[in-house]
Amino acid sequence: MSVYDLVVVGAGLIGSATARHASQWGRVCLVGPEEPKSRTLDDARDIYGAHYDEGRMTRCIAHDPVWATLCQNSIARYRKLEADSGISFYDEVGALVLGENNSEYMNQNENVIKDQNVKISRLTYAELKKQYPYLNVSSRDYGLYEGTNAGYISPRKVVKAQIQQAKLYGCTFIPEVVNEVSRVVQDGEYYMRITTDSKHILARKVLLATGAFTPFRNLLPRGLELDLKLIPITVAKVEISDLDFKKIKDMPGMVYFGKGTDDWTKAFPRDQTGVICWYMLPPVKYQDGKNYIKLGHFHNAFPTHFTTSKDMKTWFCSTGDKHIVDATADLIGNIVKGVNRVSYHGDCCVITETSTERPYIDMLHSQLGVAIGGNGYGAKSSDEIGRIAAAMVLKNEWDSTIPRTVFQARFKDVDSKL
Repeated sequence: MSVYDLVVVGAGLIGSATARHASQWGRVCLVGPEEPKSRTLDDARDIYGAHYDEGRMTRCIAHDPVWATLCQNSIARYRKLEADSGISFYDEVGALVLGENNSEYMNQNENVIKDQNVKISRLTYAELKKQYPYLNVSSRDYGLYEGTNAGYISPRKVVKAQIQQAKLYGCTFIPEVVNEVSRVVQDGEYYMRITTDSKHILARKVLLATGAFTPFRNLLPRGLELDLKLIPITVAKVEISDLDFKKIKDMPGMVYFGKGTDDWTKAFPRDQTGVICWYMLPPVKYQDGKNYIKLGHFHNAFPTHFTTSKDMKTWFCSTGDKHIVDATADLIGNIVKGVNRVSYHGDCCVITETSTERPYIDMLHSQLGVAIGGNGYGAKSSDEIGRIAAAMVLKNEWDSTIPRTVFQARFKDVDSKL
C-alpha cells in the first residue's frame, strides 16, 4: 500500500485550502464527501458541510484583530486563485458594518481599523440615508464602509477552485466519508490509517478539517474531545425581482450590532439587553436563476447547541427554524425599504464555536493535526487558515505573524456531562 505524506480529512473550505497549499510541498490526499444532490432523512448519509451556498460576506473590518489578519491574508489571494482556477467566486461589492455610536462592538472595530490600517469611510446616519436611501436604520447608528477588499464570496465555488488547483499540484481526491483515523505500526514505523467505507489509506500525517462533524466519527485519539459547541443557524432568503435588484445594485454586504429601529420586528432573536445582531448579503443570483437577499442571526443569539449526530442530520435536512425564518424575512422587509418580496424560504447550517472564539490550528501529536472551528467567520478566512495548517503539519513550521498559542486546541473533560 502506498503512503501519502499527508491526508487531509474534510473537503470543505478549510480542508480544501489546506490540501491546495500542502500539495505544493508533498504527496497529499484529500478525503471528504462532495455536496449531496439532495438532503433527506431517508438518505443513509449523515455528514454534510456548511459551504453549500452562493453567498458569504468577506471583509477586512473585524472586531477581533486575529480574524481581521486571517481574512486580510486570505482576501489577498482571492484573485490569484480565481485566475489560476478559472473559477470566479469573489464579488467586490464592499462591506458596511453598522452599529450605535460609542458602542463596545463599534469601538472594537474602530480599534482594529486603526491598528491594522484598514481603509474605510465613516458614514454618519445622514450620510447613510443619502448613500443608501432604501436602508432603514436608527438615527443612533453610523457605518464603517469598506469599499475595496470586501464583498462576498461563493463558498461552493471556493471549494471547487481549491480542489481543482490541489489536483493540479498532484493531490488525490477521494470523495468519501472518513469513519476512523488511527495510529498503526507497520514495518517498525508509526503511520496514520484513515478508514472509509471502501478502503484504508496510509499516511505519515493527518490533518483533520472536519468541522462540526468531528465528534461523530472516530477521528481523535481515545480520551480526547475538542471543546466545541455546535450551534444551529437559521437564515432566510428573500427573492426579489430583476427590477428591484437594479434599484439596490449598490448594496454592500452588511453587519449590524445595535438596538435597531422601533419598526423592526420584535420576533427576530435578541439578547437580554435588547441588542439585535445580523449579517445581510446583497442580492445574489443563485443556482435557480433567482435573486435572493440573505440575512442571518449571530450565533450568540441562539443558546441551543447540538450534541448528537442524529440532531445534526435532522437539522441539515431541514430548512431551519420556521419561526426564525418568518421573522428574518420580515426583518429584511423592515430594513430594505421599497423592495417587494416575491417569495422567501429558509435554510440552515451549523457554526462550530471554539472556547477561544478562534480556530484550533494545532498538533495533537506528532502525526495528527487539526484545523477546526470557523466560529461563524471561517469562510472568508479559510485560505489563510488552510495555509497555516498546511505549513504546520507538513513542514513543521509556524508560518504566521499570529502567535501559535492563539490557536492552541482546548479539550473537554471527557467525564463532564456538559
